[in-house]
Amino acid sequence: METLVGCQRPRLESRPDSIGSLGDRVVRFAAAAGVHLDDWQEYVLWALFDITADNKWAANEFGLLVSRQNGKGEILVAYDLAHLFLFPREDLRRKTIIHTAHEVKTSEDGLQRLIGVVRSQERLMDRVANIYTANGQEGIVLHPREGQTLGDRIRFIARSKNSGRGFSGDTMIYDEAQELAAAARDALTYTSSAVPNKQELYFGTAPSELNESEVFEGVRDRGRHGTGRRTGWMEWTPTGSEKYDTAALIDFSDPQVWRESIPALGIRIEIETVQDQVDRATDPVTLGQERFSVWPEQKPVEEVSLSDLDMDQFNNNLLKGIKIGDAPVIAIALGRGGGFASVSMASRADEETIVVEHKRTERQTLWVPEYVAQLRKDTGAVLVVLDEKNASAILNGLKTKNVEYLAMNMNEVAAAHSMFIEYSNAGLIVHRGQEEVAKSFKFATTRKVGTAGFTWDASDPTKPITHAQSITWAAWAVTKAEANPQKPRPQVRGYS
Repeated sequence: METLVGCQRPRLESRPDSIGSLGDRVVRFAAAAGVHLDDWQEYVLWALFDITADNKWAANEFGLLVSRQNGKGEILVAYDLAHLFLFPREDLRRKTIIHTAHEVKTSEDGLQRLIGVVRSQERLMDRVANIYTANGQEGIVLHPREGQTLGDRIRFIARSKNSGRGFSGDTMIYDEAQELAAAARDALTYTSSAVPNKQELYFGTAPSELNESEVFEGVRDRGRHGTGRRTGWMEWTPTGSEKYDTAALIDFSDPQVWRESIPALGIRIEIETVQDQVDRATDPVTLGQERFSVWPEQKPVEEVSLSDLDMDQFNNNLLKGIKIGDAPVIAIALGRGGGFASVSMASRADEETIVVEHKRTERQTLWVPEYVAQLRKDTGAVLVVLDEKNASAILNGLKTKNVEYLAMNMNEVAAAHSMFIEYSNAGLIVHRGQEEVAKSFKFATTRKVGTAGFTWDASDPTKPITHAQSITWAAWAVTKAEANPQKPRPQVRGYS
């Protein structure tokens, strides 16, 4: 196979104005500590340590979009080392570096990488006061410098909406930034508002349908469009992947696409590995996201209106504390390729209104039959509905768990769609306010269902619509159950 090497410079980048970089010092320090970097990794570090005339970091926020296994972890080790050992605060106050990740295992891996490097270097260990690996205290603390009361430190935290509160970070690292909820970021960011010369780092891959990526998306947009005066951005992505109207045209068998998207190609990632991934892929959207970092921006017109659903009215239908009532129904919707699923419920709130509630969305689908069986038992649900074509992956599982269901036909899917919009716009759909549901409806557009009408469709492959689908079908199922009061057990079209 032809020898290919990934591009060592990003296809798209934005670097704030600077007078130079301390990147060379960082790279030399990392190499002396045993962290040897590829050319593209060194290039990222040079940008991260660009400085202004008043000796501040040129970029107070910096985002990197690159696919998995290229080696961003080595960049983070070098970055952590530099901020911990090379760049203390000039006012002699304790410097705190907060390194966060979405998953505990990623946070632990980052810590262990850094500990491994530090322990291998006697001169670094001489400066270390303590290394903490106990749950909730993970990090490294240095001996105080002359004039300091407390030594500089780095903390490793798995993110949540409450993690990190009480810590004021000089340097914030958000690994796995594609899964960074605003609440989790806010818990860490606003405690650091008074920190001088602060820098925030966002490293991630292209998000999937289930990721809460709004924070990373904001950094991306500021970086791509140059609207963030102090926002740095780099991405290794295929030509045209940022455009909503050209991303779907990318040829993943094209070696140039590989080179643009995979800087470690031919270095850390073998060409044969990429070829196998392309040959075996069953879902081009997932392949584009996972291997080539395809993350298109949303079509501008869709930001205004994607369907006839009045989102202002839907948001005004909020009734805090409202709960699902008697004789509830359950609806199930599966995502593209069976990669995830959503379960929602609905019931009558009163004679005119229907209350809806999203119950659970998770990756994969094996959890659905057992969860729905238990949910039906706990709530006394009178009906379970689904779109049989949409939910084929779980039908046998439902049968095994003795969960009878009503398989909606094409006309019923379309009827549910039109009914939900009409009821919601009239204020007859109420809910307790769930952010994930509002987002799903906001980004859901419509597609035609034969001659029957319309149903929900994804306007952006990174925005989930299963919340919207399951909520819509649940609302319809309430009226369906009421239309057949003499049939407490549903007709199970899905069974043969």
